[in-house]
Amino acid sequence: MKRVKDFIYKDILSVNENSDLRRVIITMKRHRVCAIPVVNQLGEYIGCISEQDILNASVPQYMKSMYNTSFMADLDHIIGHLHDILDKKAFEFTDSSYPTVTPNDSMSYAADLLFRSKKTALPVLEGKMLIGLITRIEILTVSLNGNKLS
Repeated sequence: MKRVKDFIYKDILSVNENSDLRRVIITMKRHRVCAIPVVNQLGEYIGCISEQDILNASVPQYMKSMYNTSFMADLDHIIGHLHDILDKKAFEFTDSSYPTVTPNDSMSYAADLLFRSKKTALPVLEGKMLIGLITRIEILTVSLNGNKLS
């Protein structure tokens, strides 16, 4: 059975929970990632921030009641609101329920979780410590050598 530990991507990128949102966006842009793990001062994983989390936070509160209708928020309002929150800390936007896996989880489990959650990557945790990521490309890599996930 293929395990996460056999395919883990260890060159991981993360941001500190006290980084401001401006730093988070710059880091995501520079490294071309759609989501980034967030760690505390001890390096312990606390969650992830995705582009979608930031976009959701950028929609002003008064527009959220109309969000699921045919109403489309004006880009200028979103950019203006985003500008207002750029100095807030990463932990305020961190999704602590973001799915994770452990090194001993099967790749079948990781693939299923990744696809069902519609995420681009899964943080790999050993206890509370972030030790790597499993991305969609790692799932696809399993098949290159004729291997199966299970």
